[in-house]
Amino acid sequence: MSSLTFPRINRLSWLGLGLMALGVFAIASPLWAGKALVIVIGLILLAAGIGLVLDGLGAHAGYERLMLLILGGIATVCAIFVLAHPVFGLGFLTFALLVFFLADGLWKIIASVRHISSPGWLWVLASGALSLFLGLLMWRQWPVSGFWAVGVLIGVNLLSTGAALVALAGSLKDIGRSALSSRQSTP
Repeated sequence: MSSLTFPRINRLSWLGLGLMALGVFAIASPLWAGKALVIVIGLILLAAGIGLVLDGLGAHAGYERLMLLILGGIATVCAIFVLAHPVFGLGFLTFALLVFFLADGLWKIIASVRHISSPGWLWVLASGALSLFLGLLMWRQWPVSGFWAVGVLIGVNLLSTGAALVALAGSLKDIGRSALSSRQSTP
């Protein structure tokens, strides 16, 4: 049992450490990390646009074909524009995140006040306040926030995910050692 689980746990630890390193790099270089994300999104959008155009070409004539060709064309043109100007794409992505954080924060605050008698309402309120704060911070520094916000948010996410994986791997190792030692001590 231990020979099968420990290598997997070690890989989990290494993955966590790698994600933490990427998170630190993204926080240290938020513009680079944001541009890299925009390029990945642009490539996905390009693949989706080309796929829609190909589906449109293969569709029966009529409304379905026209809609697929229009949507595919729009997605492809947007993808080319984002890939040609990743900083502009980063600004647009930052604006979308800004709107999301503001809406998410307001929604959570309203939901927490409506459910004030429920256990855990304070956590929802705190989460809403944090989202609202991030949205307002990004809005206050608009459009400069486009150069740091996405990269820092990605970095924090990678760092926290990596730390969680390392902690999980450590817990799994402890459980495995405990199970192995109790198995060996049992006659």
